Amino acid sequence: MMIAGYLAARLKIISRIFLDGLSALIMKILLPVLVFANMMNGTSRSQLAQDFPILFLSAAMYIALIIIFALLAKLLRLPKERGQVFQAAFIFGNVGFIGIPLVMGISPEHGAIYVALMSIIDQGLLWTYGLYLTTPCEDTAAFSWKYFLNPALGAIALGIILLLCDIHLPEVVESSFLTIGDTATPLSLIYIGGLLFFCNWKTVIRRKELYVGILVKMICFPLLFCAAASLFTTNTDMVHVVSVLSGLPAMVTIAMFAQARHKEGEYALGMVLVETVASLFTLTLVAWWLF
Repeated sequence: MMIAGYLAARLKIISRIFLDGLSALIMKILLPVLVFANMMNGTSRSQLAQDFPILFLSAAMYIALIIIFALLAKLLRLPKERGQVFQAAFIFGNVGFIGIPLVMGISPEHGAIYVALMSIIDQGLLWTYGLYLTTPCEDTAAFSWKYFLNPALGAIALGIILLLCDIHLPEVVESSFLTIGDTATPLSLIYIGGLLFFCNWKTVIRRKELYVGILVKMICFPLLFCAAASLFTTNTDMVHVVSVLSGLPAMVTIAMFAQARHKEGEYALGMVLVETVASLFTLTLVAWWLF
């Protein structure tokens, strides 16, 4: 899919202006619909209560990642703006596009509920703390509570209200939402492929912090988190799901945020691309060790 986007840009089928519009479409419509559709699909109020503890495991995972990569950015002595993008690129994993298929494979019975509950923490932090990290330093003062009012968080809030009230959408509506949400994955990867042509991302390969981040976040952290979480719960299915998701490569949305509003946009894009390629090997290693 990324190759298709790259070729489309190279053959001048799509332009940089088109990619800007595609980015807005994905972030403001497709991703929120993807989150909402997965929350509503096959989830009941009783199932929501039964699997609620994954919410705390997910929160613990993100708190640990935020602390670890804030410290790493300081230890590596990265410039402030680059350090913030570095943190965002390793804190937020690609749950929507890579994580959901993995969760469904690891836990077919509870996967949809896990995704719904984890989306509360994942999307809530992404559209608040993630936006903050990808905001240029000179604009930091403009950060306000308005960032909490965004399409993704609105979709999550609506989904939770409907589930708590035990209200389900008509099948034709739910099916339509699922279809729309499914387009987020290919279009996001086509978007990244197109940016490959327009952006000079290769300089990221020479950045030492990239390899430190991959080692810490995508190999060491999932294994250590699994060992630590197992001390607090006997639900190995839930622990394995969160542990695997903790080692995901960077979320595509981080590159979109940075491309739209940050001078380190190409740096963010390069991090996303290299992490995604590296995950073919790191996720295999982590899964082999856990299972």
